[in-house]
Amino acid sequence: MEILHDEEICLSCGSCVETCLRRNFQYDEHKKVQLIKNSVNNCLLCGHCLAVCPKDGALKLKGNNEELKKVLPPPSPEIIYNFIASRRSIRRFTSKIPTKEQIETLIDIGRYAPSGHNSQDFNFIVVFGHDKVKSIGKIALQFYEGLINRLNTFIGRQLIKIFAGNKTFNNLEKMEPRLRRHIAIYKETGSIEMVWDAPCLILIHGPDKHDSAINSSLAGYNIILQAHSMGLGTCILGLLREGLIRQVNQLNEIGIKIPGGNNIHMIICVGIPQLSSKYLKIPPRNSPNTTYYGTL
Repeated sequence: MEILHDEEICLSCGSCVETCLRRNFQYDEHKKVQLIKNSVNNCLLCGHCLAVCPKDGALKLKGNNEELKKVLPPPSPEIIYNFIASRRSIRRFTSKIPTKEQIETLIDIGRYAPSGHNSQDFNFIVVFGHDKVKSIGKIALQFYEGLINRLNTFIGRQLIKIFAGNKTFNNLEKMEPRLRRHIAIYKETGSIEMVWDAPCLILIHGPDKHDSAINSSLAGYNIILQAHSMGLGTCILGLLREGLIRQVNQLNEIGIKIPGGNNIHMIICVGIPQLSSKYLKIPPRNSPNTTYYGTL
């Protein structure tokens, strides 16, 4: 894709010249704004020029006919603070499944998350329905049950140490009571608390590299905040993710395809909160551990 500049309707106001950090716009000798010749190779496609241009149609993104949305006045800092701080992780859901339109809204806002070099290298997989969500939970649960069985034997523990390393082994030992609880609950009740019996999952995946993991996490947080505004509940499923990234073949067998070279960076469950009481207050958090450099 590339930015297209219509010189005939351009106002030459200079907003794009001022905004573009790559200096893709410049004035000619007649003070008319021009798009430089090598802009295609130099452009990040960040869209800042589109965002500041006051004249509709003067700038376009080639190959994209999406209508530009108007910016609304932002809420006050107090409202934003309260909105973010009032978000809760939800782990109890009604049997009702969010609508496809609601999920599409969540995915849509996910794509507006910041990403390094505007790579937008995150992708989304949506899993609808309790049965399909449960089938994914079983894959992770079976993986962890296999690990627990190995931990029950001396040889198994030593093999995990050798092949996974001491750090992973120590983390697994800390998680062992929690994993045993998950397995016991499933055997007793049929409930898989790794997915919290949610009606919907959103898997965010991208290239198997650190930057993409950060980008995907930011996209996921966009989704979480948008869901909060819509009255939907969400929860990040870190334990499920850790199990699934080691069971890619089993995911493929049930139709969940993660492209080669990609990794699942975040999994979010989504549903209608099942609450008999409303959250009325914001609970405290640890005081921030902050170090300042320079003079304030």
